[in-house]
Amino acid sequence: MTGEPAERPTGMSDPNCAMCPHPWSQHDALGRRFCTATQVGVWTRGCICTPAQRR
Repeated sequence: MTGEPAERPTGMSDPNCAMCPHPWSQHDALGRRFCTATQVGVWTRGCICTPAQRR
């Protein structure tokens, strides 16, 4: 896949994803690929991120 990851630098140590409301660090491999492909393909589709695990 080509293109930049779907993250937007915000000056924070954990940038938010440009495609969904979740921090980039909370994306698993599939979520990173999905959000990046969504951005590169200029698509509008829902989020597939899994909820963060409770500790």
